[in-house]
Amino acid sequence: MEPGTLTRRGLLSLVAATAGCSVLDGSGPAPGADVVVATGETAGFFFSYGRELAGVLSDGLPEARVSTATTSGAVDNLSRAAGVPGTFGLAPLDAAAAAQQGVPPFALRQPPQAVGRLFDDYVHLVVPDESPARRVPDLSGRRVSVGPPGSGTALVAGRVLEVSGLRGRVAEERLDFSDGLTALDQGGLDALFWQGGLPTDSIVQLAGRRPLRLLPLGDLLGPMRVRYGPYYRAASIPRGAYGNPTLVDTIAVPDLLVTSAATDPELVHAVLRLVFDHRQRLERAVPTAAQLDLRAAIATSPVPLHEGALRYYREVKR
Repeated sequence: MEPGTLTRRGLLSLVAATAGCSVLDGSGPAPGADVVVATGETAGFFFSYGRELAGVLSDGLPEARVSTATTSGAVDNLSRAAGVPGTFGLAPLDAAAAAQQGVPPFALRQPPQAVGRLFDDYVHLVVPDESPARRVPDLSGRRVSVGPPGSGTALVAGRVLEVSGLRGRVAEERLDFSDGLTALDQGGLDALFWQGGLPTDSIVQLAGRRPLRLLPLGDLLGPMRVRYGPYYRAASIPRGAYGNPTLVDTIAVPDLLVTSAATDPELVHAVLRLVFDHRQRLERAVPTAAQLDLRAAIATSPVPLHEGALRYYREVKR
């Protein structure tokens, strides 16, 4: 079921069914608690959102010690969040599901729990405007940045290459986002994968200096869902987002805020309350944050919602 189709009764039923039997006393997070927001690459969307989120938490939880951790991306965020109570990480649902199941790129199960679904990432496959490539198969034999190891971009790029039959037929460059954009600008790359929000400022800036194009990925959605699971949905990059004259069919994946099952439920409840109470501040810093929606926020399956998050969703839907 798509999140937008949930009725109020359906939302309450879903939350009640997964609520468990723990009771929180409403005392708030423990004074002096360490709260860490694991972000991502400095040029990326997760970094911008995570930094602003840390500011919201620092202002709203004066009793806590709030800090950020710059990371390589989704895999790193999930490992930190699942392993260290009080750590909150941003991660796409496909990576979170892989962590829960203990499948590549995770060697062992590192099951996170979800605070909520925040917004969607869009898969970008960027080429210079003068490139002869018009479809994904046209990249055969070319130099393609698939993102750094441990990033959500690397995970989804590898899956796109697998289902398109290009694995082993392109020169994969494992560059971080900033270095990849520089290489694309200077002619050292033929294409670059990126998974992020709309619009991604760094791509907007590059498109302002030189014309770019986005290759369509919509025809790979079916094979991606069949092979890897129902975490992907059809999406479009709007006309003009990066100077593109028409919309571009692509693939989107939800982004979650995750933490450890051992994180204090009162802290999780407080964090989630601040995310919703300060959504306009987060949206001003990162426009994609406008996607935050109460009914969609609980749609984190197969990653279970944390006990503190369940309490919050029950309260606000009464």
